[in-house]
Amino acid sequence: MDILAILRAPLENYPPSLNQVALLAKAGLQVGVLDLSGTPASVDLAPSISRWRVHRAWNSKTEPLPSFVRRWANWLKFARAVHSRIQVHCPRVVLAYDILAGVFVKPRPARHRTVYHFHELPDPEAGEGLGPRLGRARAARFSRAADLVVFSDAWRAQCYQQDARLVKQPTVVMNCPMRMDTVPPSPLGELLAEQGKRGWKTVCYLGSVGWNQGVLQAAASMLSWPAKSLFVLIGPCSAEIKQRLHQVAAEAGAADRLLFLGCRPHREALALAAGADLGIALIQPTTRNWLYSAGAINKRFEYMALGLPQLTNAGPGVAEIVQERGCGLCVDARSPEAIGRDVCALLNSHTGRQDMARNSRRLHLDQFHYERQFEPVLGWIKTAVAASTRRE
Repeated sequence: MDILAILRAPLENYPPSLNQVALLAKAGLQVGVLDLSGTPASVDLAPSISRWRVHRAWNSKTEPLPSFVRRWANWLKFARAVHSRIQVHCPRVVLAYDILAGVFVKPRPARHRTVYHFHELPDPEAGEGLGPRLGRARAARFSRAADLVVFSDAWRAQCYQQDARLVKQPTVVMNCPMRMDTVPPSPLGELLAEQGKRGWKTVCYLGSVGWNQGVLQAAASMLSWPAKSLFVLIGPCSAEIKQRLHQVAAEAGAADRLLFLGCRPHREALALAAGADLGIALIQPTTRNWLYSAGAINKRFEYMALGLPQLTNAGPGVAEIVQERGCGLCVDARSPEAIGRDVCALLNSHTGRQDMARNSRRLHLDQFHYERQFEPVLGWIKTAVAASTRRE
């Protein structure tokens, strides 16, 4: 096998990892994927890709935390699966995603080249036990011996280089979608018409609905939105945050203008979002990962691909990607008043949104698509595979 990709989560939950696997296979490499089950198969992997789903993933939004015994059993099961696949298939390159996969993959230069791709900084969490602390130390030690380390954001890469004492700064591959030559037709307008809201302005949030994504601040800001406007949320959402969103919107007199479309297959979710007037990505800077997220937030680049103007947070590197390139506005994501003011201004400016839409599409087609972002890493992997093949 040329490359074994290891992800301790369902592959479908991580579009960048899914994109990488697809591009590796498209390049003619023999690819294997070791991940978890739990998400309905919503994508068709290339027939040449081998896949092993080790155990069912825990859904943190809908399920209680599994018992310690179950978690430990799953850990051991995954460790055995990683060891077995490497032993049997002898991959020339092993690509491990995040600390949850990296701790199982020790760099072994005599056997394979090792790549660690971090979606997030492996920072400590409140109340964590000895296991996570040891895991971070192990991942840092392995990273120093790895052949290549990759991050989705330049500021995260700089932080990790210092934290893990890496000699070389990690390579940056921003979390862009695959190149979208045309914007997909959207069923959103028809859906709104069925609800008697034809022609209403729509502000879209695309992705997992969490506490740090600014959705509560956006709901509070609806006090200032135009009367015929909706807040459309596309993605998984826990009952707790959904209830809180209804409460906040009700306080703003807009409870009937929330529209939850739930979790959809990624392609369907993108098509729905394409029919909106404005996208939001209001990341709250509550941790280093949320503060340093300019290149890491999928929806930021998905809005560009769909030609959606966007309102996003002001943070390190964000303005350079969005506002300075004419794709949207940056705002204090903690201020409902500022959010409401800018949403209203954008929804009331058809010409301004059109200009942002054109700029977004142009930038997506030119550089903010995954084929372009992943090109240097893909080239490195192909070279590593070819060198290993020659040695064999």
